[in-house]
Amino acid sequence: MSVSTNNQRRFAKAQHLASVTVIFLYTSTILTSIYLMCCISLLHGAVKYKREYILPWIMAACVGVILLIVAIVIGDGHPCVVNLFGGHNLYHFGCALFVLTFIYAICAVSSFALETGGGQCVRNTLTSNDERGERLLLLDHAAHSSLLSAAQLNKLSHGTRTQFV
Repeated sequence: MSVSTNNQRRFAKAQHLASVTVIFLYTSTILTSIYLMCCISLLHGAVKYKREYILPWIMAACVGVILLIVAIVIGDGHPCVVNLFGGHNLYHFGCALFVLTFIYAICAVSSFALETGGGQCVRNTLTSNDERGERLLLLDHAAHSSLLSAAQLNKLSHGTRTQFV
């Protein structure tokens, strides 16, 4: 009877593992689909300059960062995961780099969302285009002025007054 009891235990364990795997696959499929829709919404919001389409991605990314940090903490306790990276130092460096990159992306998209002003860029095209044009012109002037070499500055400083008029 011990053989059948042992087999029953192993069968119950395998059945539990199979059900957990199926639940994990369904959950990850649903979360991936939601994130895909948020990414498409982000793309649409970026093209149309509408904040309301950008905000879902920001919220999903914040939840993603939290889940990523939880996964990193859990993975730190498993030597097989840490050994994939070649040790604790490389594991911590890789994870920190990944989290910081994700946070940078969230900050960049959030900055763009704040700049759009809730879709005002599309509604007030004349004023926003003028503001964007002025900003691009200032950036262009700054870029050109930073490209002036010392020789050009020296040449300008020794020029006569009529050269500047």
